[in-house]
Amino acid sequence: MIVFVGDWVKISGMWKQVVLVDASKDSFATLDSDGANLWWGINVPQMFDDHVSNSQMQDKLREAGL
Repeated sequence: MIVFVGDWVKISGMWKQVVLVDASKDSFATLDSDGANLWWGINVPQMFDDHVSNSQMQDKLREAGL
């Protein structure tokens, strides 16, 4: 999976936005409830339910009336 800053990933049923990418370690970070970075390995696809770009997520939110 290739992710970019701003993309959205669905992890354990919850959508989280990618805030940092570390290409050298094949990992990316989302934020936890305290605002700390949670790092995820890109090579663990079974953890991820879905992945969309930020523009696709904005379209989905707009369609939902949000």
